[in-house]
Formats: sequence, C-alpha cells, structure tokens
Amino acid sequence: MKNVLIHCAMEKESEKIAKALNMEKIEKLYKAKIDETTITLITTGIGKQKTAIGLVKYLENNEKPDLIINIGYVGSTDTPIGTWINVNRSYNLEWNIPDEEKYSMDIGNQELKLIPELENIPCYTAECFVTKTDIKEKVLFDMELHSVCLIADIYKTPVASIKQVSDNLSLNNYYKNIDNILKLEDGVKYIKKYIN
Repeated sequence: MKNVLIHCAMEKESEKIAKALNMEKIEKLYKAKIDETTITLITTGIGKQKTAIGLVKYLENNEKPDLIINIGYVGSTDTPIGTWINVNRSYNLEWNIPDEEKYSMDIGNQELKLIPELENIPCYTAECFVTKTDIKEKVLFDMELHSVCLIADIYKTPVASIKQVSDNLSLNNYYKNIDNILKLEDGVKYIKKYIN
C-alpha cells in the first residue's frame, strides 16, 4: 500500500493521531511516511454533510488513496467504554422509509476492511448525537462514517473504520470520557496493522 488517507471528524481527534504518528502539519493536512507508505490525515468536521464535502474536496484535488481509514469516538448500545471496535458494516440511521429497505441505500454499505484482533460491530450514522434507540442488537452510533462509505464507493476506494467507544448513549458521559478517560492515540497501533 503506497497511499493511505486517515479521516477524523474533529481536530482534537486529528491532533492526537498526528502526534502519535509523528506527522507534520502542512496547511490543513497532516502528512507522514511510514516505510513506503505516504499517510495523509484530514479533518472534515462533525456530521454527514461536512464529512462528504471535505472528502470530495480532498479526493478531487489529490492522488486517490489505496485505503481510507476512519478513526474516532463512537457511542454504543452496550459495549464497554474504551473498547476498540472494527466497524464491519455502515448504515444510515435516518434512512427509514416505509416499504423500503431500512437503513440501507444502493451505495455506501460496502463491507469494510477488518483486522482480526478487534470485535466487529455495525455502525449507524446519525444526524445528531444518539441517546436512545429501538435497535435491539449490539450496534455503534457516529455522525460521519456512512458519508465516508458513500464517497469511498463513488471513488472505488476501500474503507476501514476503527472506533473507540466513548459512551453508552449518554452525551454527558461522552464529554467526561473523552476528556478524562479515553486515549484515541492508542488506536495508532491498529492503523499500523492496516498499513503493513
């Protein structure tokens, strides 16, 4: 693999990952080289629209990556706080039209790339922070991944998503945990497994 794009939603996520990978900030991007692989890290902002716009702008003006890695915090129905998860499927939480397939579209629901040591759980991307759900199985919730998958499908680029559970559907716990408990930079060891 010669060209990997890492995506984070928030600058505070990007800064932790960039520091752990010894990346240099060049304008609004972080860059590094690990062995023969060029790594670029972009921050798009929170939410589906900002993610889609940010990724398209990047992909239209730069060399197409061999892999996009999405990394960040995620809410969960019942997975313990701090657990690292590989997302295996991506869904759009708001795509719920009567008599149509729930949570799915024609594109953007690709099988994501996985590494064997992490548990695989599907992720539902929402327009806002999720604090309750009627989904019964073990799932994750974020605000960006489905847009990453939609854009990656259009550009025919594989996606991996590594998430750290920040809360069990509690906005108050999310803010407390990301500031006091969680270390997103620990996820760099999983990023390196995708690169090697």
